[in-house]
Amino acid sequence: MSKKYITLADIDHNLGNDGNMAGIVPSLIYGYQEDIATWPDEPTGETTALDFDAAGTLTGDVVMKAGTRAYKLDFTEDVGNFKMAPAGEVDGVHWKYELSIIKAKIQKTILGFANAAASRKMFFIVQDENSTYYLMSNKRRGASLVTGGDGASTGTGASDRNQISLNFEFRARKAFTYEGDVETILIQTPGA
Repeated sequence: MSKKYITLADIDHNLGNDGNMAGIVPSLIYGYQEDIATWPDEPTGETTALDFDAAGTLTGDVVMKAGTRAYKLDFTEDVGNFKMAPAGEVDGVHWKYELSIIKAKIQKTILGFANAAASRKMFFIVQDENSTYYLMSNKRRGASLVTGGDGASTGTGASDRNQISLNFEFRARKAFTYEGDVETILIQTPGA
């Protein structure tokens, strides 16, 4: 008899007391993938079958290396989008995470961030409007800046917005929520 890694169960249509709101919070946590010392664990179900909640949640915290910390990036409200979609062929399906944000007004600081992200693997912690967090990165691969969107655009008329749009992608074997630390990682760790 085969082992069942994830136990099946009925799924109802309960949206909870808070309902369901689209979009992401216009502030995310980010950093270099290489600055993470400890990653949360992915559920395996190898020793005990998992229920759906356990099968869809990372266990543990992102912990930064000594002398490093994560950072916050605030962007324009109601223009950010986070997406997780299955990709690949039969027996090769994985999940593609996509993050798109727009920062109003082209400034040297956001261009500097884009330049840093263009040449390094990044991690992002994204919060949706329903208070669920997602981690875009793992110990094997990081999130990458990709082409798409309008890039930096001054606009052409009085009703256009001067802005920069940035798109990031990350591929993972499975899709998860992140319930770990989102506060301590913003504080510089002692050391190097």
